[in-house]
Amino acid sequence: MGGLAGLLVGLAAPIAVRVITALGMGLVTFTGVTAAFQGLIGYAQTNWSAMPSSVLALSSIAGIPEGLGIIAGAMVARVGMWVVASATRWVVG
Repeated sequence: MGGLAGLLVGLAAPIAVRVITALGMGLVTFTGVTAAFQGLIGYAQTNWSAMPSSVLALSSIAGIPEGLGIIAGAMVARVGMWVVASATRWVVG
């Protein structure tokens, strides 16, 4: 029985190392890109409040803040999907 357990551990250890490494790389990449996006969103919010009130009112009526929010959310979601796909390819391939 000890030989079978040793064989199973020997087979599973390299796969576990690859999975943990891929998850770590994905987490670091996703965290870095998310932090960059948060910085860009903060910059946009700061400059948004510096606009003249008449332009701000017209832009708000036109739905520009909602559109920018949708675009930022889509970019973060796309990066998340890219990280998961690349981590999966790295583990499998």
